[in-house]
Amino acid sequence: MTKPVTSRLKTTVAAIALCVAIGGPAAAFCGFYVAKADSKLFNKSSKVVLTRDGNTTAITMASDYEGEPKEFAIVIPVPTFIERKQIGVVESKTIDHLDAYTAPRLVEYHDPDPCRPQFMYRAAP
Repeated sequence: MTKPVTSRLKTTVAAIALCVAIGGPAAAFCGFYVAKADSKLFNKSSKVVLTRDGNTTAITMASDYEGEPKEFAIVIPVPTFIERKQIGVVESKTIDHLDAYTAPRLVEYHDPDPCRPQFMYRAAP
């Protein structure tokens, strides 16, 4: 190899190693819908609630899919085997309540101008 090609190769390997070293873990919702080939399923949004209590983690998910639910499934990869008794159904109003409770809020306070001069008046005798 010529010297410029070797130098470029070393620079490229160093740049890739740096990117791998400083890159953090990626987090994303990885689930997908499965239906017959001619089915039309649409999802506008998904809501995910993640709670932890010690070593126990609970994930609650809600999707507003539109379509015929007869031949329908959602596939969600999980790190361990889940038994049927660990799966439950939660009312949508519970997730809506959490969504409203955790929504950002705008609060505005009005304070007097601290730099405005203060005038003292004496009472007339």
